[in-house]
Amino acid sequence: MSLTSISSAHAHAGVDTRGVIPTKGVSSVILLRIGHGCTAPDGVTKVGTYALSVVIPSELLAAPASAAMQIPGFNAVVTPSASVDAAGKPVSNTITWTAKSALFAVNPVGFAEFGIRGAWATAGKHWLDTTQICRLATNTPVAARIKTVTDPKTKAKLKVWVPATTKTTYQELKLLWTVHDSAAPSIFSADKTTETGPAPTVTIVAPAA
Repeated sequence: MSLTSISSAHAHAGVDTRGVIPTKGVSSVILLRIGHGCTAPDGVTKVGTYALSVVIPSELLAAPASAAMQIPGFNAVVTPSASVDAAGKPVSNTITWTAKSALFAVNPVGFAEFGIRGAWATAGKHWLDTTQICRLATNTPVAARIKTVTDPKTKAKLKVWVPATTKTTYQELKLLWTVHDSAAPSIFSADKTTETGPAPTVTIVAPAA
């Protein structure tokens, strides 16, 4: 059984269970699938995913400290929410995968999967608020120049040659799959740097009697 929160018309992020039915109290793996990268404000340029984060409600998984799949080229970190329940426990935890360098960013063409493992806490439908972060690189040539520096010992002023370089700056783009309506359309912000759409879901079933 493969479970997603979205129709084929809006298939941007979803969950695949590889045919395994997630069951309360039983450990299994769900795969968070992202369908594409970001689109730059020019409406044409496609940008790879540099980081991905997903909010795991405690009702789905109470303690996901070791729940994140380790993916080559990415660091995975689990961060508990500042909000806590009556027992003082976090109401959710966020798993964030971040590329170790731009070379590992997920190609914007095709899809990628990020695994989450755990013994599921509560039966029912759970929303997984997901954020993709893309970095649009701009390379600016910096011309060679002569620079005046101070000798640390003699304090004399010296002129040194600085060769030409390239300065890289980044514009952050986001895909926010956080709307709790599976039929909702994707909407771009006015500056075209953020796209918002429906969050993926996973349904946990009760164990057989």
